[in-house]
Amino acid sequence: MPIKLPGFATLALLITVVFAACGSGSDLPEPERYSGLVVGSEFVTGPGRFPFGLVDMNGRFLEDAAVIVRFFSLDGSEETFVGEAPAVWRTIEDTTPHKHPDGEVHLHLDFRGIYVIDEIDLPAAGIFIAEFDAVAADGKTPVIEKAAFQVLSEPSAPGIGQPIPATANPTIHDAPFVELSTRRVESDEMHNVSVAQALEAGAPFVVFFASPQFCVSAMCGPVTDAMEQAQDKLILDRGERVVEFIHIEPWDLEVARGRGELVPAPVVREWRLLGEPWTFVIGADGHVSNRFEGLVTADEVLAALERLL
Repeated sequence: MPIKLPGFATLALLITVVFAACGSGSDLPEPERYSGLVVGSEFVTGPGRFPFGLVDMNGRFLEDAAVIVRFFSLDGSEETFVGEAPAVWRTIEDTTPHKHPDGEVHLHLDFRGIYVIDEIDLPAAGIFIAEFDAVAADGKTPVIEKAAFQVLSEPSAPGIGQPIPATANPTIHDAPFVELSTRRVESDEMHNVSVAQALEAGAPFVVFFASPQFCVSAMCGPVTDAMEQAQDKLILDRGERVVEFIHIEPWDLEVARGRGELVPAPVVREWRLLGEPWTFVIGADGHVSNRFEGLVTADEVLAALERLL
């Protein structure tokens, strides 16, 4: 039976949030109303990245606002303040068409950016509330609904400091490019080596799981393009390839293309992934140095690599 991964599959549902009207009776215009959309499904205790979007009832995103996020742990109905931090707006662009399971192809430009708190310390497992204060680029102060999310005591996908599986994913030397990737390009330089080969080389590398055409979250295309941009910038800056970027499709492509069903590939179970896309920055020791669930920009990955290089 086909299995759909949880996590970002709920994105479309969250975007259709309906807000209650205030009905204040005042002649003043109602403030714009948005909902906080947490772009992730696996948060763990301790310092971590917090990505999110701000979306209105029509699915429009509030972009490039100045945002402060306050975090509260939830115990029954009691909220306990645990910290706050400003968010950074980071832009990202998707240039790879997205193919739905029914075969229809779209070029998704839905996500032109993402708000990120690079590090917030979540002290314990449980349910947390994120409260958003924003000033839009035009100076307006929209009303933003809070967002709830769960924090786990242990990660499912490989966590920071943990070793990764020595995956023997096929490369361009084993199969044609079309069998390795759903990108609408002739080829790229992200299928040259396997994870196992990169581990044996003993140098930092990046491995990411995304399906630009068969993507539940519609975030895979932007992430794949961002990883190619990061790879190209590193080569340009350093004059040679110093880091391998490895792209792995999380779905069984033969089933997806033949029957229009999304069945997880064995690598999904091997890495214990509960959503897509995922990006891992791996140190020379074969352990996770940084990890990014969902949307991630080239600049974020390059900054993580600079600490290793």
